[in-house]
Amino acid sequence: MAYQDYPKGELWNTNLTANDSTAQETLGAIRELNDGRAFRYVKITGGTCALGQVNTIASATAITNLTSADGTGPDGATTTIITDGDASWTTNAYVGYYYQTTTGGTGSTEPIKIVANTATTLTLEKSIATGLASGATDDGEIVAPLAVAAIAGAGDLDQPVSGVGIGTITTNYYGWTQIRGYAAVLGDTLAEGESICPGGNASGQAIIADSDADNTIIGYVVAASGDDECNFCCLTIAA
Repeated sequence: MAYQDYPKGELWNTNLTANDSTAQETLGAIRELNDGRAFRYVKITGGTCALGQVNTIASATAITNLTSADGTGPDGATTTIITDGDASWTTNAYVGYYYQTTTGGTGSTEPIKIVANTATTLTLEKSIATGLASGATDDGEIVAPLAVAAIAGAGDLDQPVSGVGIGTITTNYYGWTQIRGYAAVLGDTLAEGESICPGGNASGQAIIADSDADNTIIGYVVAASGDDECNFCCLTIAA
């Protein structure tokens, strides 16, 4: 089935089959077609994405042993600058990601968007609400946006899902994954009419959701195929 580009009021630089080494669209952009299908422009990390594979948000990056001395920004204790002297980040690699002080620390746990970074500092969109610990240590993390994705792991039914592959996107490349409407979804023992979630026996597979309320429901099966094959499904992934 060829993908026809009938956009709803938008002009795009790429086809839906894009596999770009650099971003050609705004990361996270949502593209809707007149037939109800919708797609997200993403960066794929940690392995190549293939047709039908379920993708989740890339893993968070932990930051440990932050202290009040790390709050060196212009706003004093409630700083917009987070410093980790042990880090060796790539400059501006985390623009569009989010920082939060984790719940074990004394700082604000509110996720705040990162607008710039150096090898050792993160510049936040606004100040954290509570200063970092004085004389103690806090931990934090850098959380990827929905548009930075990796192939879903096997057996984990409650992962936050970014989209489903509609073709090949090479690792660390950019392209479109599907979030709504009729789609091909790689499945593990799917059945017609069942709700589905990530967490099949192999990476990237969907599986029938069980009775656990924490399952991440991504859609339902319209017509099932065999195991380890693409099934005809309708996706309902949040934009």
